[in-house]
Amino acid sequence: MSSTFITNQKALLSDLINNILPNTKAMYALVGYFYFSGFAELYQNLGDKEVKILVGMDAEKALFNKVKEFEIIQEVHLSRGQIRQNYLQSLVQLFNDTDYFDSEEKQQAFRLFLSKIKDGSLEIRKTEQPNHAKLYIFENNAGHSEGGSYPGSVITGSSNLSLQGLTDRFEINVIFRDEHYQEAKDLFDELWKSAIDIVSIQNFNEFESEVIERIWLDKLPKPFLMYIRVLDEYFAISKSNIRFPAEITNNNYLNLRYQTDAILSALNIIEKHNGVIIADVVGLGKSIIASTIAHNMGLKTIIIAPPHLWDQWEDYRYSYEFNAQVYSTGAIDKALEASSDILEPKLIIVDEAHKFRNELTRDYADLHKLCQGNKVILLTATPFNNRPQDIFSMVKLFQIPAKSTIQTIDNLSYQFRQLIVEYKDIIRSQREKKEAPEEIKQRIQKLAKEIRYLITPLLIRRSRLDLQEIEEYRTDLVTQHIELNQIEPPHLLDYDLGKLTELYCDTLERIAPQNAQAQNGFIGARYQPTKYLIDPAKYKNEWEEEYGDANLVLQSQLNLARFMRRLLVRRFESSKYSFRSSLESMIHSAKLIKEWYHGLGIVPIFREGKLPDVETLLLEGGLEDDRDVEDIDLDEVLSSYKQKGLLIINKSDLTNEFILDVDKDIALLKEIHDLWFSEGIGWDPKAEELKARLKQWLHHDPQCKIVVFTEFSDTAKYLFDILHEEFRVFKYSSSDANGANKRVIRENFDAGLPVVKQMDKFDILIATDAISEGFNLHRAGIIINYDIPYNPTRVIQRVGRINRINKKVFDRLYIYNFFPTATGEEETRIKQISTLKIDMIHALLGEDTQVLTDEEHLESFFIEQYQKEQAAQEERSWDNEYRNLLYQLKAHQPDLIQQARALPHRSRVRRSAQKAQSGVIVFGRKGDDYKFKLGMDEDDVALSAEVALSLFASGVGEKPSIVSPGFEKAYQRLKSALFERKTQVSSDKGKREALAVVEALIPNSIKHKDYLRDIALVIKTLDALPDYFLKKLRNLDLRKPDQALDELKQELPESYLSIMIETARRIEDSDEAIILAEELI
Repeated sequence: MSSTFITNQKALLSDLINNILPNTKAMYALVGYFYFSGFAELYQNLGDKEVKILVGMDAEKALFNKVKEFEIIQEVHLSRGQIRQNYLQSLVQLFNDTDYFDSEEKQQAFRLFLSKIKDGSLEIRKTEQPNHAKLYIFENNAGHSEGGSYPGSVITGSSNLSLQGLTDRFEINVIFRDEHYQEAKDLFDELWKSAIDIVSIQNFNEFESEVIERIWLDKLPKPFLMYIRVLDEYFAISKSNIRFPAEITNNNYLNLRYQTDAILSALNIIEKHNGVIIADVVGLGKSIIASTIAHNMGLKTIIIAPPHLWDQWEDYRYSYEFNAQVYSTGAIDKALEASSDILEPKLIIVDEAHKFRNELTRDYADLHKLCQGNKVILLTATPFNNRPQDIFSMVKLFQIPAKSTIQTIDNLSYQFRQLIVEYKDIIRSQREKKEAPEEIKQRIQKLAKEIRYLITPLLIRRSRLDLQEIEEYRTDLVTQHIELNQIEPPHLLDYDLGKLTELYCDTLERIAPQNAQAQNGFIGARYQPTKYLIDPAKYKNEWEEEYGDANLVLQSQLNLARFMRRLLVRRFESSKYSFRSSLESMIHSAKLIKEWYHGLGIVPIFREGKLPDVETLLLEGGLEDDRDVEDIDLDEVLSSYKQKGLLIINKSDLTNEFILDVDKDIALLKEIHDLWFSEGIGWDPKAEELKARLKQWLHHDPQCKIVVFTEFSDTAKYLFDILHEEFRVFKYSSSDANGANKRVIRENFDAGLPVVKQMDKFDILIATDAISEGFNLHRAGIIINYDIPYNPTRVIQRVGRINRINKKVFDRLYIYNFFPTATGEEETRIKQISTLKIDMIHALLGEDTQVLTDEEHLESFFIEQYQKEQAAQEERSWDNEYRNLLYQLKAHQPDLIQQARALPHRSRVRRSAQKAQSGVIVFGRKGDDYKFKLGMDEDDVALSAEVALSLFASGVGEKPSIVSPGFEKAYQRLKSALFERKTQVSSDKGKREALAVVEALIPNSIKHKDYLRDIALVIKTLDALPDYFLKKLRNLDLRKPDQALDELKQELPESYLSIMIETARRIEDSDEAIILAEELI
């Protein structure tokens, strides 16, 4: 009978075999490699056949890219039993860790595979010696053997028993209908006799225990075990040889469990994502965590920190033994110069990173350049209290937005841009009062949750509530004899204005009238000349070219005037000394404007630096004072100031009301100045009350030191001057920031300093907020806010200086807010006196406080404001309950943990307990990131871990059920798109215009073509260029493009673009794994 070649080109070998099988009673296969996919191609015709498979070769070295199928592995020195074990383990791995069996058809094929092993009709053996032959023998059944003259068929050639061998690869096989059947069968039988038994009915029990019990098929795990498995996977922290604070510092610092956990987590996050945001609340030791990380990473480190923290970081650098250079936040350009070696990887630590949120600034652009290609640690206590665009700017320091390393977020750029749009809509709705305050609040809370969901893979944040509620941390603190303080809510401290009451009330009304339309109050005309423009459109083009949006100039002027009015109230409320200084400064500033107006015929809007007087301006220009204004080249004289942001308005373009209002302001400020200070500072009831209180507190408890905070350094100096003769008082503001003063503060106010180094020379510290970060002041138990604390966040930061974690000194900590009060006998003044405090708060804080109507409300307001901010700062983490459960189980029921870990990947179950959502929930992994997704009908949504864990949560006794027929469709849909990424990059007007400039230049540029193409790629595809550079591109001088681009390269170098492009290129997709799935009801 003639033979035929089968090549898988015109006809498939699988089709030929499937056509042969219905007429046979047995199939014998001798192949180099056997993969289950080969069985699955033929299984529908193998049900009633005897099947023997003899495998001849070692493991295939190049496995298929997508599906790792099981293989028979034989090494020279492996025992026959080990060869069988390798086979079984490979099959389990294939089943649980790949997508291959995750369909109904493949599961049917596998069930047939099992049943045939169990009934003895399927056996698999391995040849004793390697054998590469391929031989398929088909024994015909009695009805097709033609009385024994046609016993069967033989196929030989190159195809293994696999999907590719039977269908895909180019193979050469030939079929013989009868003439070589017996010869082939005898050869097969001879090899079969000496072969190693891999799978048969004789060792089915082993197959059952080693394979069937370890795969997910037909299993019904308890929902509680599924729940534990999700928790165990999600909260896992890999550990290696890490040194912790105690080991590094020779026990000068403790190994606190919450800190060591943060160190391990942060190292993992940096490894995966190039950076981490450490956002523990004030006082929990972010700097200690960062220093330990720096020590363990062993990289050359650059620290960017506010000037007042410079000494602290020098101490940490020495104590924690890491190679670092500290630069102040104003010297990033110097750090950039010092780190020019791009081949040497570095660690960049940015303290108070939330200050770098404005992408339009040069400092942000320099910091972005510094961080590219390096590892980054951002330290901030306020990650969620910012706008989405602010947080996005921080994340962009170490993430390429459109090619993020966060595998479980489909597109970081797209997601954040959506949140930015939502935030702007919320603000617009709030401003236009389109929604009720409660609706606005709910939208903001929802937005904050979505931000948290996006940055959680990059974030470490714990609060004191977490330390109290997470049992593992609480137990550790108790063991190490560390207790947390109780902070009393803020109390108001009244000081009686006495004879100054009427003047105080009248002054407040004149500088900040309760009636916004009042004509006799402070106008602030000097700060808002654009308000008086006859034709604002005349300046529109100039301002748009310079600032991108003319409306920003107009709005900033109005905002500046409002700010100056409010600042004057704050200075008035702070101290008589600071109020006098502000009055004199504002009078001088208004007079300068008059000089410009009358002397030069112009009015300046100055955005940076101090406004020079006319005489100084002319002298700087090399001009004599007696020249006519018409002869002066103002453009030449003002050129250096224009570079700093000086805008000019011609006098003729302003209404006459401008100069009249400037005169009104000068007259008002001079009148107030004369009423208050004609005889100097005079009697100060606020300072006198402070003295009395200090004496009282120090007499009651001489060991309890006191910190007096003020917003203004001149108020701090004033208080020091009037207190230092009666009290042991020390002062600290930004001008006092030197090593000697910091040493004095540590010796006298830091309880964490060894006792032998502590001193007792001072009882009182007067400080500005220059000390609100980086100092431990917990030998003090009282904080006094000498100014009305209009900013609750600042109060929290101040309290954080005395509420430290490393040593408890006092059981309770106290906060006091100074406030004016008044007494009087005249009945007509009762209303004026009773509303004084309320008026002051309205003037300081604006319309949000209009609900305050009496002193009781006021006291409650400050308590509520503090507690609200404390709740936001000290918010308990959503995952405390889950962490505690996992901790309890590991400590007391480790067997349950082991049972949960033994659950096969791809386990699925139908829940019996009702949940808040119905549908199919899937928990998957990509690399080391996890993703949760819920399928409801045809609508699939990604879930935050917070929502997902609440859906997986189960009681110990909940019974499992078999998934319904509808499960498979939803499951397959979810699985196929679980890690799908959006590729679009959202684009705002500024980005589109910058890209348009670049793309317009590319066709006509020879010298800079590649450079421009790289810029276009970074903008269009990666969304990685800071706004500072986008503005530079929009403002390029297209009349001289080559010259403009040469200048641009100085700030936007090609190497910077290359690092971003290379970083994005290296971000590869990781392997995916479906961990667990549940059907919810």
